[in-house]
Amino acid sequence: MTSNALNWKTLLPYFITALVIFVVWAWHLNDLGVGHIYHYDEFYTYDRSTGFARNDDWLAVYSNNAPSLKKPPMQYWMSALLMEFGVADILALRLPSMIFALGVLLATAVLARVMIPLSPWAMLPPVLMVASSLQFWQHATSAMLDMGAVFFSTLSIAALIAAFERPKYWPLFGATIVLAALQKSPTPLAFLALAFLTLKITRKWQPEPPIEIWRNKKFRWMLAISVPLAFAWPILQELRFLFDGSLDGNIKGEMLDRFRPSLSDRGLGKLYDLILTGEPWLRLIGFVGLCALPFLQKRPKLYVATGIAVFFVIMMWAASGKVYARYTLLILPMLMVGATGLLFSVKRLQWVGMGVALVLCFFAGGPLKDRVATDLGQGRVRLGVPESELLKPLGDMLQPDETLLICASDRKMRVPPGAASVYASNGQRFIYLRRLELQRYLEKFDYTTGPLRGLCTIAELEQLAPELDGLSTEPTAVEGLVYWSATGVKVVSE
Repeated sequence: MTSNALNWKTLLPYFITALVIFVVWAWHLNDLGVGHIYHYDEFYTYDRSTGFARNDDWLAVYSNNAPSLKKPPMQYWMSALLMEFGVADILALRLPSMIFALGVLLATAVLARVMIPLSPWAMLPPVLMVASSLQFWQHATSAMLDMGAVFFSTLSIAALIAAFERPKYWPLFGATIVLAALQKSPTPLAFLALAFLTLKITRKWQPEPPIEIWRNKKFRWMLAISVPLAFAWPILQELRFLFDGSLDGNIKGEMLDRFRPSLSDRGLGKLYDLILTGEPWLRLIGFVGLCALPFLQKRPKLYVATGIAVFFVIMMWAASGKVYARYTLLILPMLMVGATGLLFSVKRLQWVGMGVALVLCFFAGGPLKDRVATDLGQGRVRLGVPESELLKPLGDMLQPDETLLICASDRKMRVPPGAASVYASNGQRFIYLRRLELQRYLEKFDYTTGPLRGLCTIAELEQLAPELDGLSTEPTAVEGLVYWSATGVKVVSE
């Protein structure tokens, strides 16, 4: 057999996998700029992405027209730069997620090569399985931050497993820590902690104790450089703006408190909704595969992947804070690689495994899903009309000396704060009244006197009316919501 023939056979799985990735991604790329922004958190992205130009400051993330430490800047920068170059807002907000989705599919293939190195064809099934997830495409075509987080998390797992076996890859893992921290959160650091916990639990099967990894110079240098860089952004913001407790809120509230364990409300139904929803059989097979891979591959370091997945599920299930099913996307590529490893466990029958994988993808809906089903917001609105049609008239009425107040105690009728900021605030700070405690919110806002203008439900305004002077109302395009203005707030006698 000629060398050309050998090269052709060697490169074929890479070529086919890359071709499939491009075709599937291009299919879902179509129509990306149509429809409306719909998801609640997408309006945060809209607000923060437009905040750089609105506040003439690209070194701080602005939320509700005030500096914020809630999220780091990477994806917001991407959308803002696209807008600066003339890309329409809807497309500019969604395109970064789709770019990261392409990266996720490529990183899934890389992870398969790391975890199943003897079977190049093992790259294709997990790519198809991930691409068969409706949840994956729903977030890939949204303006939310999840796809970037999944991309860097998938790369980090591949780099982590590779580095445990070959320390030269520790700098690559360190890079994923820094980049993930700039996108959403330093999830790879948590994965590293879970990996060491797993190695300690499985130490009798490991060729070397975990302490030897800590003694490696490349590992120590990686930690010394990447950890400070991962927290450089929030520290910079703290030094610039001297947030009152916001740094603690960003790290403790957004990360630690969210996953603090609790034993209440931990039924199997919640476990299913958080972990298995969408494609339960694929995910279950993936968990079984991850548990079996260290034995099938005869590579004890693959327990790292098993441990990360198991502890991640336990943390999600036991979390006392708000956790969402979309977080499971962080381990979805790893689960699909685990499923492929199980299906390819008998090398002589790998083509049978490939066929089973294709059948499973078919029953999961396949990678070429209906683009409308991926929730591009075509025709979807929260309150019967797009937020822009409801809020832009309010922004037109708002005068420079007026304080904007948006009622938000009625969860079903409230507008997202990001939408209020983009469409109605005219670049000014405003009050978002999550509870009908007007005086407390006014004090927190440092309001002293002056006219107010806002949007509330009729019921909310009826409760606020006794505290407002010179109140007048106008109807909106949404039944039950009213625009209102007031000349001031009544003085509360001591």
